[in-house]
Amino acid sequence: MPQVRIQVRVPFVDVDSSGRIHFTAMLRYMEIAEHELVRSLGFPRTTTFLDIGFPRVHVSCDYHRAIGYDDELTVEATVERVGRSSWTVAFTAYFTQELNAQEPAESTATGRMTIVAIDKTTERARPIPEELRAALSKA
Repeated sequence: MPQVRIQVRVPFVDVDSSGRIHFTAMLRYMEIAEHELVRSLGFPRTTTFLDIGFPRVHVSCDYHRAIGYDDELTVEATVERVGRSSWTVAFTAYFTQELNAQEPAESTATGRMTIVAIDKTTERARPIPEELRAALSKA
């Protein structure tokens, strides 16, 4: 399935009073990775399927390790499932320096996001455009 990796250096604005990443920041990083995944398939959100909405209907994230200010993260996004009108992307975040080490990296966070294609006029689910479905379904 299609996959991309992005890198993020945690900015100060994304940490809370404990000095750890605020939980909402990882959700933004996941969305950035999801947008990059779709862009890498040739469907940038700013120029394709402008008549279709793509709301997120389910988002989850599990935090496995403490993440702090100035930590460098690599967020991996992988298409996990493609349905008739929705698809699910799985995410794994790692400390970037650990990915470059000899030993396997331990994840810092994992998550999932389900996105539904909707008709903007009716706000009802609609089939994923065939060319997008084909790109998302590549093995």
